[in-house]
Amino acid sequence: MSFSLSAPFPVQKPIYRMEEITDPKQDLFKYFPEAALCRNCNACTEACPQGIDVRTGVWKAVFGDFKEASNLFLSCVMCSLCVPVCIAEISSNQVGLYVRRAEGIFFNPRPPQLSERIEEIHCGKYDAQWETLLKMSEEELKTCPIS
Repeated sequence: MSFSLSAPFPVQKPIYRMEEITDPKQDLFKYFPEAALCRNCNACTEACPQGIDVRTGVWKAVFGDFKEASNLFLSCVMCSLCVPVCIAEISSNQVGLYVRRAEGIFFNPRPPQLSERIEEIHCGKYDAQWETLLKMSEEELKTCPIS
């Protein structure tokens, strides 16, 4: 007898590139058309070893509340145990991953200094410090003052 936390079949994983998505809320149905077919049976939530309210997360995603859905799916470990119990054949964990990615890319404002810092890195402002650190031994790194 054996026991496994991985699903005995491959989960449907749609192929998408976040940089090609223009309307993440509408594109949810392009990549996960079955998400709107949720029957509210709650079997996915009962199967989740993390205690995630999977059903609510899917519904929040379907109704466009990506922020709340993203928060609900944050502790998902992608075990896929929610998938085989779903009568609508929703890959809930994949919906959660899509929502988390979309939330991070499209709905969270970037810090104002981020673009500035990226430009400084590309221009080589920190190259000398980086080279110095790469040449240090492990012992030197442990005693190196942070400045």
